[in-house]
Amino acid sequence: MTSPESTEEKAAAYARGLDAGRIEQRLQGHDEHLRKINGSIDSMAQALRSLTEELRANVSLFSANVTAGRRDASERDRIAAVRVEEAGLVESQRTVRWTAWQRWFAVVGAIILIVNFGLGLYLAFSR
Repeated sequence: MTSPESTEEKAAAYARGLDAGRIEQRLQGHDEHLRKINGSIDSMAQALRSLTEELRANVSLFSANVTAGRRDASERDRIAAVRVEEAGLVESQRTVRWTAWQRWFAVVGAIILIVNFGLGLYLAFSR
C-alpha cells in the first residue's frame, strides 16, 4: 500500500496546497480591492476634471459679466453726460439774450409801429 513517507509527503503537499490556495484567495481579494481603489481614483479624477471645467466656465462667465457691467457703467456715464449737455443746451436756448443789433431793430420797429398807430388815429378822428 502506501508508505508512511508517501503519506507524509502527500499531507505536506496537501498542506502546501491549502496554504497556496489561501494565499491565492488573499491575493485575489487584494486585487479586487486595488481595482475598486483604482476605479474610485478614476471616478474622482473625472469628477475633478468636470468640476474644473465648470469652474473655468463660471469664471469666464463672471469675467464677461464684470466686463459687460463696466462697459454698461461707462456707457451709462457717457449717456448721462450727453443728456446733461443737451439739457444745458436747451436751458441756454431758453435764456438766449438778444444781441445789440436785434435790440436796436426791435426798438426801431416799435417806434415805427407807435408812429403808424398814432397816425392812423389822427387820420381816423381828424375828418
